[in-house]
Amino acid sequence: MSAKRACFSKGSSALAGGAETPIAYRVLETLGRKRATRVPVPDIAVALSCGPGDVRGAVQAMRRLGYSLSDCPGAGIRLATETDVIVRSRLLEGLGTRDLGRSPVCFLELDSTNALATRAALTGAPHGTLVLAEHQKAGRGRQGRNWFSPPGVGLWFSLILRYDLTVARAWMLTLGAAVALADAVEASTGVCPDVRWPNDLYLNDRKLAGILTEVRSGVDRLDFAVLGIGINVNQEKADFPAGLQDTATSLRCGTGRTHDRTVFLAETLRALEQVYAVLDAERIRKLWTGKARMLGKPVCVMTDAGPVRGVAEDVGTDGALLVRGANGGVRRVMAGDVGCDASV
Repeated sequence: MSAKRACFSKGSSALAGGAETPIAYRVLETLGRKRATRVPVPDIAVALSCGPGDVRGAVQAMRRLGYSLSDCPGAGIRLATETDVIVRSRLLEGLGTRDLGRSPVCFLELDSTNALATRAALTGAPHGTLVLAEHQKAGRGRQGRNWFSPPGVGLWFSLILRYDLTVARAWMLTLGAAVALADAVEASTGVCPDVRWPNDLYLNDRKLAGILTEVRSGVDRLDFAVLGIGINVNQEKADFPAGLQDTATSLRCGTGRTHDRTVFLAETLRALEQVYAVLDAERIRKLWTGKARMLGKPVCVMTDAGPVRGVAEDVGTDGALLVRGANGGVRRVMAGDVGCDASV
């Protein structure tokens, strides 16, 4: 399935419409490249073609978000050695994709990566453009839910996708993303997460990642899609709010070790491009069902029309979840929240 491409240079740090990686993030990258080394403020300012006041403002923003920095007048600023920084040049060096992630734009903080990516797509940003934030103030999940996205420990990003698809086939982007994310987790950590219809990854029965696909379309075909992914990488259990500590997890919780987020992001983008290389409904369905442990188990799907209870049997070539009820009939569920149902 080919992608519709606009004419932008790969590796650009600017989005259509003028948004670009701001000074605050570029200062973070500079300090991240020189961890454990003090970098004088004038040197940073010269390297980034900005003023010393801009650098000081970036340092204040980082401190507000919880980054650990030491500032010795005359000697420079040092970022704590354990801080994991996603450096765009390092990402691009190890990426190996044709399109996805080749145009990364990164922020210390955004309301929502999906919202900015949508605005950029509407003004012509190309297929594969990556919008990443260290912190989202209003990260979005399905049905308007908030997504907890603190700085420095997870991956919160959106991709602009311009595949030549009918609206009816757009479901492949979400289920395909779940497959790719599961592949990346397994390749990077050795653990095998569970994909749950329609858009979540679980590890040890706790939520590891979520996917939000938002589309704009014409009469029948996609103009573009924005694929939003949030995955918990290096949180410890105590890092989650009290209300999430028993339901959420991270790669660190699941493996007992920290993970390089830049390496994992590159792995995820490669896996996405491989899965999306052939957007065929039966292929995506088979890839997804091969990773879904929920199939064959009792579920309760909360839909707008009420709960649907039964055994999750399969996913159709239209992306619907097929649920066999107690009477033997099969319901096709196009949207809803899935939970286990011990009463079935």
